[in-house]
Amino acid sequence: MHSKTLLALTSSALALPGVVAVSSAHADTPPAVSVLSYRASSYKEDDLDASVLFAGSAERYDIKVHQLRYSAPVGEKYSFSLDSSYESMSGASPWYTVESVNGNAKVAMSGATIYEKRRDITASGRRYFDSGNLGISLTISDENDYRSNSMAVDGSFTLANNSTTISGGASYSDDELSPTDALLFNRIPSATKANSSAFVSVTQILNQFSILQSGISTARASGFLSDPYKLVDLRPEERNQFTWTTSWRRYFRAQTSALHANYRYYDDDFGVSSHTLDLSLHKTFRRSITLVPSLRYYQQDAANFFTPASDFLQASDFNSADFRLSSYGALSAGLKLNARVGKYTFVLSGERYKADASLGGSGASSPGIIDFTRLSAGIDFTF
Repeated sequence: MHSKTLLALTSSALALPGVVAVSSAHADTPPAVSVLSYRASSYKEDDLDASVLFAGSAERYDIKVHQLRYSAPVGEKYSFSLDSSYESMSGASPWYTVESVNGNAKVAMSGATIYEKRRDITASGRRYFDSGNLGISLTISDENDYRSNSMAVDGSFTLANNSTTISGGASYSDDELSPTDALLFNRIPSATKANSSAFVSVTQILNQFSILQSGISTARASGFLSDPYKLVDLRPEERNQFTWTTSWRRYFRAQTSALHANYRYYDDDFGVSSHTLDLSLHKTFRRSITLVPSLRYYQQDAANFFTPASDFLQASDFNSADFRLSSYGALSAGLKLNARVGKYTFVLSGERYKADASLGGSGASSPGIIDFTRLSAGIDFTF
């Protein structure tokens, strides 16, 4: 039987991008209670700086998200969860970039008239065995101009030493695009793409206070991968991606706190590679209040075909001025508060994200990189 300190340490999921969380070696039983959760979030991008605005609106995306989740045990060997979300988005987005007379790139934005809504729902089930579990999930996502159907399976197996857990999984999605105003702006009327991915990870309990998880994942996207809302955007029809992630948790009994450290390396055949490091401290007060300050650093190299100014002559087979494919870096800081009152847990969180071209890796940068603020509030009801 593992110590209470280790259970406290691992009660926070080992959330790694592309890696299913494993809470402990004794997680192969359904959850003991049902939980109904609600979250409301606000994501607001800063306006584009006037010095780099060429045309259009400086206002950028403002997104509101509502999420609802229900999870419950089903008998002694199964669990079920249902997740749904509703997202509304308004604002403007970069349309193309041009080179000014002084040689600097400037951004032409769309008008601040974009308004989109997205809805998705995910149903998941899991079967628990003596030394492992197996789960499956189905997701339907629908918005004005995009529809996606996806499926994922994952499982884990705990070795006889009760200290090592091996996890793996795979997913597939089939997506359909139908851009708005296709005739007016000479966009494609419709297109399709597919995404598949797989991962494997190992979680190792080091001692009663520490746990380590490391995993790799691969993903492949194929089909129409260009952005139809950019005036000029030509990308390959295949993208292969690789990710390695490692996470370490250390519990400090005297301070009733846990340090979470995560590192992520990403690379793809577009030429994009990135490094992400994030740290958070989970501090518990009076067994019912948890405060979580966090810091995150991100650095990215530009794609091979990224161009700071849109290539209207289409001099090369592939080119894109999308800032998400440029070289840049970012720093973010966050704070989260969990307060448990009886069967209720109240959650508040906030994050400030600042991007800077000078923090980026190799390749050209874009004037259209974003800064944003994200706020969230929610409640969990256990019964």
